[in-house]
Amino acid sequence: MEMRHAKKEDLKELKEIWKLAFGDEDRFINLYFQSRDWSSETAVLLVDGRIVSMQTVIPVHLIGEDGGKSSAAMLYAVATHPDFQKRGFADQLIGFSNQTLLSEGISITVLVPATEELFRFYGKRGYHKGFYIREAVLSRADIEALAGRDSSCCRISSIEAAEYNLLRKRLLRGQPYLDYREEELSFQKKLARMSGADLYVLELGGTEGCAYAERISQEEVIVKELLLPEHSLSAAVCRISALLPAEKYTVRTPPHCGEALGGMVRPFGMLRMNSRNDCPSGLQSYLGIAYD
Repeated sequence: MEMRHAKKEDLKELKEIWKLAFGDEDRFINLYFQSRDWSSETAVLLVDGRIVSMQTVIPVHLIGEDGGKSSAAMLYAVATHPDFQKRGFADQLIGFSNQTLLSEGISITVLVPATEELFRFYGKRGYHKGFYIREAVLSRADIEALAGRDSSCCRISSIEAAEYNLLRKRLLRGQPYLDYREEELSFQKKLARMSGADLYVLELGGTEGCAYAERISQEEVIVKELLLPEHSLSAAVCRISALLPAEKYTVRTPPHCGEALGGMVRPFGMLRMNSRNDCPSGLQSYLGIAYD
């Protein structure tokens, strides 16, 4: 058994494992690898010279309430070939990545479990619930019933990734949150546009906000991030629904707002401190944009 960083010639095997493990479309897998220096951010585990497990690492920062910044890494696409699952290879690869990152001075790792079962799985491996969102699932009828907001007063337009990132930082100032590189927002914009949606800036009564939406299907849209004051959320959701018609909308906001939309606050991400000197500044933080 061997663990190492990926090489350019590993790409075909990585794509195969990714597709078998997650069932994603080729265009998404290709976009991910085309959008980054993936070899330096991917770890692999080999058995008899064959790659059987993989994991990518996305550099991020934890921002504290006081604006303090801590380097961290998001673990993503942790996958093992179906023929080699249930042998602890993913555990070993996560441990390898944590140790490698720690040797590079990055002592905090973050991940976004897709299910409750995975929350329990990672909880047994030193990860703690540290990121929360409010999530509301709305029908078109629910949106039409949102009280007292004229969505025509809300202007919405596409925004470039760099502008979105700057606006996002400004809107989240004073709150603990996960911060991304500009290239991550560029990837998200490509992904959103591939689905038929986009990154947006919203303007309502002198208030400015932002939203990141993806179209799941003709019937469903997910707003993965909506940042606006509470009093503007209803009008913003109505305006988004007019721009992106569907029958079902999932809308995510930071946990401290979004009550006007209903829904519930739930854990969304986990983090692990790999050094005893770490300050757990990310606990009860906001992780809005995920690769789920």
